[in-house]
Parts: sequence; structure tokens; C-alpha cells
Amino acid sequence: MNQAMELAVIFSERNDCKRVNPVKVEVGEGEHVMVGVAVHASVRTVHTHVGCNNITIVGKGKGKTTILGGFYVNGKQNVKMEQLSVTNEEGNGLFCKGSGTNVDVTECCFKKSRYTGMFVRDGAIATATRCEFMENEEFGFLCGGDNAKARLNDSTLHHNEMHGLVAKHRAVVDLHGTKTDIHSNEWGGIYAVRNAKVNIHLPSQHNTTHDNDGQGRNQNNGGSIANINADGTFTHALPFVYAVGGFNNPNTIL
Repeated sequence: MNQAMELAVIFSERNDCKRVNPVKVEVGEGEHVMVGVAVHASVRTVHTHVGCNNITIVGKGKGKTTILGGFYVNGKQNVKMEQLSVTNEEGNGLFCKGSGTNVDVTECCFKKSRYTGMFVRDGAIATATRCEFMENEEFGFLCGGDNAKARLNDSTLHHNEMHGLVAKHRAVVDLHGTKTDIHSNEWGGIYAVRNAKVNIHLPSQHNTTHDNDGQGRNQNNGGSIANINADGTFTHALPFVYAVGGFNNPNTIL
């Protein structure tokens, strides 16, 4: 897997790959171990860097292809991942950072990572479609920082050891699709904090978040959670003050 990622960079540079003809890395069935490098020395999270634009990494199905080790995307555009599972015992499943970063994941599962299944921060933009975020030691999905944006389509976030979905520090997360389901998380379903916004593009009666050990919708310090109604009006969640602490990873302190 590491050799394939290195060859993808070389191939991309030699062939001037564009959005319409990206480098494609096909990953077969089974478990594939990646040797990552530290992203933050203070935290020692380990990820494999995605080193080129216009790359698609595709497996044989999220129940058939498993990547052992996380991905790190910083400043790269048109990065796509499809049909695979990711588990990172030393960090996040997928870490997207920086202005200009644009990542799309489709029919992937991010599970059992040491911190968060997928972390989008500091200007990165990401979309997850029909994905699953489950059994991670902190959050299922985390989006934080100025201009960080995420869109989740028909995705499920469940059985994570903290919240299913967190938005912080002025990030914006949009939820779409009637199959969206946030449930059975140990701290709560959705948490918006420090002027972040979670926009739920579903009717207010949709059972978006349920059966979590904590509150289904938590908002604090200017954070907001709202359903976007068909007529363009908003239905806001009631304010709820939630004390947060005990994080293993300093980068995810709220």
C-alpha cells in the first residue's frame, strides 16, 4: 500500500493528471497495513500522507478491503476514497487539514481508530456519502476551525466512545439524506460548540439522532444545531450546556 501511494505521486507528476483523469489506486480484498509518519510530534498521531492531487483510492467494498493505518491530506485537491474500511490504532482514520484541501469519501467505513474516525479542520472541505463512522475511541466525525466545512450524505455515526458528530470553532457541517442516522454513542449524538453550525437538511420530525447515552443534540458557547425546513426557515435545537473533558488527544479538546 505504501509503495502504491509513492508510485501514485510519481505517476501524477509525469502524466499531469487532472480531475477528469485522476491517478487510481485499486486496493484488493483483505487487510493492508500502512506505515505512517507522525503528523503532530506532541501527539504522535500516525498517518500515511496523500502526496498528490487528483487521486482516487478504491477498494472492493467496505466489508472486504480494510486499511490498517490512517490517511493524512493537507492542501491536496480532488482526493477520493471509495469502497473500503479504515482503522488507525495510532491516530485518526482520515485527517483532512488546510485551506485548499478537498476530499470526498463514498461508501467507506471509519472504525475503531484511536481518536476520531474522520477529522476535518482548518479550512479543509470534505464530503462523506453513504459512509459509516463507528466504534472510534473519541468521535465518529469531527469538524473544526475557520472555513472548515463538511457535508454528510446518508451516513451513519454510531457506537463511538464520545460523540457521534462534533463541530467546533466556526466550522459548518451539513447533514443530508433520509438515511442519516446518529445513534448509540456514549456521550451524545451531535455537539456544536464555539460558534460552529450543524445544519440538518431534513424535516424536524426525522429521527436524525436517537438512543445515545447523552443528549441527542448539544450546543454550547455559540454553537447551533438547526433543521432547515422546506420553506427555508430554521428549527433550532434547545440550548444545552455540556461539560466536556477527559480527552486523550490534545488536538480534539473542545
